[in-house]
Amino acid sequence: MSTKIINIPDLGEAEDVEVIEICVKEGDKVNSEAPILVLESDKAAMEIPASIAGTVISLKVSLGDKVGAGTPFLEIEAPEEIRPLKEEVTPLIESETSKESEINHFKQETNLNTLNERSTPSSVTGNSSVYAGPAVRKLAREFGIQLSLVNPSGPRGRIQKEDLHLFVKGRLSGASKSKFQFSQPNVDYSKWGPVEEHQLTRFQKSSLTNLHTSWVNIPHVTQHDECDLGLLLDLRSKLNKKHQMNISLLAFIAKIISNLLYEFPLLNSSLDQELKTIIVKNYVNLGIAVDTPEGLIVPNIKNTQDKSIVEIANEISMLATASKSRKLKLDDLKGASFSVSSLGAMGGKFFTPIINPPEVGILGLSKTFRKVIENNKTFEGRDYLPVSLSYDHRVINGVYAVQFTSQLGEALLDSKLIEKSFI
Repeated sequence: MSTKIINIPDLGEAEDVEVIEICVKEGDKVNSEAPILVLESDKAAMEIPASIAGTVISLKVSLGDKVGAGTPFLEIEAPEEIRPLKEEVTPLIESETSKESEINHFKQETNLNTLNERSTPSSVTGNSSVYAGPAVRKLAREFGIQLSLVNPSGPRGRIQKEDLHLFVKGRLSGASKSKFQFSQPNVDYSKWGPVEEHQLTRFQKSSLTNLHTSWVNIPHVTQHDECDLGLLLDLRSKLNKKHQMNISLLAFIAKIISNLLYEFPLLNSSLDQELKTIIVKNYVNLGIAVDTPEGLIVPNIKNTQDKSIVEIANEISMLATASKSRKLKLDDLKGASFSVSSLGAMGGKFFTPIINPPEVGILGLSKTFRKVIENNKTFEGRDYLPVSLSYDHRVINGVYAVQFTSQLGEALLDSKLIEKSFI
């Protein structure tokens, strides 16, 4: 037996994540997958496993602590031959060589000393009330940037390195005077009557920034259409009865969409950071928007194209439950290639869903409605599904979008495809 210290694994883009739950105590015996901590970022709560089996000797963190990749959190006694799973820890300190190279790159492109001609040396170092890490502050000093002038994009208003880059680019393009900024008028509404104040949750704050940024940066266009749902509703009822199941309509549509995206690959793509290349994905990780008490969240089903309708239904149910109980894994929120937002259970008819970047499309589903149509000189009532496809007009044109919604309508009437995909 030997004692090992386990560190927080790679958390992706999350940093300074809060410990909201400790699942074990000293002396507990745990397996490698046993959850030790629950962390909460601005997007989701996530469980951190032990990574090796053994006996808990001590915990290195407490409730409310802020942790990040590489933070020691567990001391465990384990057999000699067992080794912890390989951790991909984001380096906490960049090499001076890489940082110097980055600074020189910006200095070659710009005369950075002109960016803040009115700044004194003391103001350039940044105000202590500004929320930024030591590495960002050092980089700001090198660039000659006053941190109080930079718009933060990180969790809880934290300034990140990318924000400094955008600040420099904005000054270079002369857009600093006209650049759009998030703003809200400062009004004392209590002058006209009683008011109440409710603080936004972390998820709502994150959504506020992400949705607004998406709307400002992406030229949204929304294509609306109506799809005949009569055959699918009848077939769904028969299949559920035959297999003694209760599969949701969303699972059927999700499967059809995942197949259809291979015929319309641009809707399953992303632009690269330089806006010079379209990256087409040969997989479909379908995001499913979930409404939770904390706000909207969009986990995704990995490799939806390889799953049956029943498997997709099970994953939708599990992800929805995990979202509402704040037990999503970080991987559930990463890697989506296209998203679906369904308001079918709520009502309404057509809406304009906002794209979740770096995706270039999102399909909104509204409540099925009854419509009278002419069929062979007679009239009959049929059920129709309103669909709303929002797309990034930099990548997708209108003809491509309407072809997709038209093909979706045809696929919803393909009984052989639906039955083949059920199980």
